Amino acid sequence: MIYFDRIFINDLCKCYLGPQLCCAIGSIDSFRSNYTTTLEQCGQYIQQGTISQHTCPITPYGKLQFIQAQLGCAVGMLIICAIYVVIYVFACFGICFGRD
Repeated sequence: MIYFDRIFINDLCKCYLGPQLCCAIGSIDSFRSNYTTTLEQCGQYIQQGTISQHTCPITPYGKLQFIQAQLGCAVGMLIICAIYVVIYVFACFGICFGRD
């Protein structure tokens, strides 16, 4: 989770679904009604080399805050998990090597 959040923060327009599917998602309204034409147009954009202009015409800075919040929560969960592991190890040593 932390790895993918860092990737998305560095490149907010990155789409990992493949260029044609990302293009189709970018025009979701026309994709619902006429998906064949939308996929053909996306194929043309790929051939022309203009797919990046169609999939992400403007940088979506609005989702940056959500990604940063998700990254903060993931780091918090990692820290809490490490604390639980340390407590568990000390509890195990206390039970195994504790005094009677």
